[in-house]
Amino acid sequence: MTIQHLGGDASAFISCNSRSRGYAAKAALAVGSMLLSMAAQAQVVVFEETFSTGLGKFTAAGSVVTSSGAARLDGCYGCTDGSITSTAISTVDFTGLRLSFDRVTSGLDSGEAGIAEFSTNGSTYTAVESIRTASGRVTFNLPTSAENQSGLRLRFRINASLSSETYTVDNIRLEGTSGSGGGTTNPFEKGPDPTKTMLEASTGPFTYTTTTVSSTTASGYRQGTIYHPTNVTGPFAAVAVVPGYLASQSSINWWGPRLASHGFVVITIDTNSTSDQPPSRATQLMAALNQLKTFSNTSSHPIYRKVDPNRLGVMGWSMGGGGTLIAARDNPTLKAAIPFAPWNSSTNFSTVSVPTLIIACESDSTAPVNSHASPFYNSLPSTTKKAYLEMNNGSHSCANSGNSNAGLIGKYGVSWMKRFMDNDTRFSPYLCGAPHQADLSLTAIDEYRENCPY
Repeated sequence: MTIQHLGGDASAFISCNSRSRGYAAKAALAVGSMLLSMAAQAQVVVFEETFSTGLGKFTAAGSVVTSSGAARLDGCYGCTDGSITSTAISTVDFTGLRLSFDRVTSGLDSGEAGIAEFSTNGSTYTAVESIRTASGRVTFNLPTSAENQSGLRLRFRINASLSSETYTVDNIRLEGTSGSGGGTTNPFEKGPDPTKTMLEASTGPFTYTTTTVSSTTASGYRQGTIYHPTNVTGPFAAVAVVPGYLASQSSINWWGPRLASHGFVVITIDTNSTSDQPPSRATQLMAALNQLKTFSNTSSHPIYRKVDPNRLGVMGWSMGGGGTLIAARDNPTLKAAIPFAPWNSSTNFSTVSVPTLIIACESDSTAPVNSHASPFYNSLPSTTKKAYLEMNNGSHSCANSGNSNAGLIGKYGVSWMKRFMDNDTRFSPYLCGAPHQADLSLTAIDEYRENCPY
């Protein structure tokens, strides 16, 4: 069965005594247009850090102290001067970027400086200010090269030779005008235009490599394997995948190469205990994603600067699928979720706002669709982008490694993640358009539900 579903006084434009009625009317229209324009051009906060709880959204190198509620960067003779670098900041669809911050320098000699700068690629930085004697708040307009970037980074550093020479920064704020008016290139879009053949192939257009996260390195989960692209520039959206009850990552690791070769950083994990229940698996999914962000900020790690911390997703099988739904419910900033053959003791996920694709297995005797996958889908709000793919005669492991419908399932999994994690509408036809409609006649699909368009 298939179910379809800036300054100035506006009053200066009008003089009640000296203008004709027609002129006044035109002036009033001009005022209205100006006010609408001002509203459309309102500056909004893109990024902010006050250091009230430590470094917050920054990582440090050299000597950096935040105990006073600000970040104090110290100089150093023969070692690393203090510096702080922000996480990746998305300035997509923002123009007129304006950077403001408080700064104070102390004890700097000639040739030394406190430096504020930005980067769009994580390696080459452009100076915004380099100053020896400074006190107070400043505001700088960033160049257009900082606009529409998925991985803008701010860095503040000191160039000094003594630990008594300092550069203190605080109340950092990046603002911009929201809505650039269209016509801009999606900075998350990577790879060629998708085709049915490409999406159903075992791997995508990019090469990838793997990095092991050992049990001594893993934080919050037992261990894992990271799959990441090697011949395309990041940063990338990141996905964590968790197995089910009594299972290991080998049961779901086919998703690693599949997604990495389409431009994602993927971590498949082993849980702390194979008997962990769905809530614990949800916690471990988020722990794995958090560690990916940490690795991405570690210069010695193979995925340094490869993860966009603002584009994260989750996947999981069986109890891992239940954990995936719980993670989506409790972490609305996630961009996408795919539970497959999900099992959970509760069927109510009415507060989930994360775009969710449920892959169900018709002949699942472990998590029967009528008491698990189907009511899970039905409980998702109609306002949430969602879909339900039920595989004909599929067993509980119908979306796991070695499944007989890897091409079809992989196509929907990749398309879902590309559409909602990369905002890549080139994949929409494979979820809602003609290519999707053609799939609905396939015997491999027992049922498909969705709330297109998206």
